[in-house]
Amino acid sequence: MSATPWAVGVDFGGTTVKVGLVTPAGRVAAVRVLPTAELRRPAQFADAVSQAVRSLVQERGLRMSRIAGVGIGAPGPVDAARGVIHSMVNVPGWREVPLARRLARRLQCRCVVDNDANCFALAEWRFGAGRGADDLICLTLGTGLGGGLILDGALYRGASGAAGEPGHMVIDPRGPRCGCGRRGCLEALVGTAAIVALGRPALRRSAHLRRLVRAHGGRLMPRLIGRAARAGDPHARAVWAEIGARLGVGVANLVNLCNPERVVIGGGIANNWSLFAPAMRVTVRREAMAGSARAVRIVRARLGDYAGIVGAAVLVWEDR
Repeated sequence: MSATPWAVGVDFGGTTVKVGLVTPAGRVAAVRVLPTAELRRPAQFADAVSQAVRSLVQERGLRMSRIAGVGIGAPGPVDAARGVIHSMVNVPGWREVPLARRLARRLQCRCVVDNDANCFALAEWRFGAGRGADDLICLTLGTGLGGGLILDGALYRGASGAAGEPGHMVIDPRGPRCGCGRRGCLEALVGTAAIVALGRPALRRSAHLRRLVRAHGGRLMPRLIGRAARAGDPHARAVWAEIGARLGVGVANLVNLCNPERVVIGGGIANNWSLFAPAMRVTVRREAMAGSARAVRIVRARLGDYAGIVGAAVLVWEDR
């Protein structure tokens, strides 16, 4: 590790694009945050990110020749081998964009691209809660549910680069409609929309939750259901117990399929870990095969908001 050069990681999010200079020890030394709304077109993105990269490198007194490369984690399907973003659902105009080549041309350094959930998995495996595990499943729980697989000590992408989509495992064929068009996907059962849907009956029953919602503009949100649950509200606590049980079914399926040493769960919804994790663990113990259930540890991610930056940097080092 001591001979590993620094790298730049880019986390392409729906609200912000974070560009960070990452040390070989996985520490984010400096960051630029750019508004995604101003970088909608691929050329705008490439120009702004290139400028941010040069600025970060110069501020640290480094030269581009000292940088191993630039890694980008992007939402949606990616051809990592060619550095091409196939599409991004929430960002129009991004279809078959050869982003790695465009950035490399501007920066004159090696650039690599992968799915953002794969970058999250690489970060937690190398520097976070998955460190030391050769077989690891990482889940990001938020608006949707993404994932990445580390199998036999390497990121597993599958035959077409699309492996690691646990959010679209069908858990209940008669369940709610998912954004992908199918019914009963795990994402549709445990994502933000599902939490809010479960929270509506709780809102009718809970005076405490109603007060919180009124104080925040009348909008029911997972974080308010979390606040009410932490304050002891039984109706809000029941919402998180149900989310944990549903998530546990999905995790048990993954544990049965992959027999991992560890499952790492991050994302914004993981801030409510203490509320849903107990029910999740009970369900995994009940639904997973006994040997696999005994072998796995289910833990919360450690790297927080910078996981995407760190993982994109790891992508550079792993691709050397």
